[in-house]
Amino acid sequence: MFLNLKRIPELVIAALLVLGLILVYCYVLYQNGTIPIGGKKAPSYVIVLFFQWFLVQRGMKRRDTQSVHFLHLFVYQYVFVILVSILTYSFFYWFYQSSEGLNILNEYIRLSLSELAQYQKVIVQQEGQSYFLELKNNISQINAFSIAKDDFFQKLALSFLPNLLISLYYKRS
Repeated sequence: MFLNLKRIPELVIAALLVLGLILVYCYVLYQNGTIPIGGKKAPSYVIVLFFQWFLVQRGMKRRDTQSVHFLHLFVYQYVFVILVSILTYSFFYWFYQSSEGLNILNEYIRLSLSELAQYQKVIVQQEGQSYFLELKNNISQINAFSIAKDDFFQKLALSFLPNLLISLYYKRS
């Protein structure tokens, strides 16, 4: 089997490295005036994708010509993605509860509500007043848990198709 207990430390180290790279990416965004929440953070998933590919490709080189079922590769990658998701969830949850994180979060909410107000007329005209008020209320309720939860589930969802394609490409039967 491609995933065994000897490979777990490799996955943990890779997941920690990915967390570090994502944090560097978010820091660079923030230093350049962009708050790394929501869609602004989405390109960090490319880091996860690269490491999924790298770990499988590296593992397949070591196995030479041995047979590997695509489900073994699929599970191996998903264990990695789950580890990354748990680490990023934990960090973002902790960070956005800290005083610095709360300041950033409050600024993000303020900017989002300001942007929403600019488009209020169009939104109300196309979707109705109740939709606008619900949207405004949802933005106001963004918190550390919602950011961490969204990041966790987005990583799992966005990794599915690349995981499947990488697994099928590198399988050996």
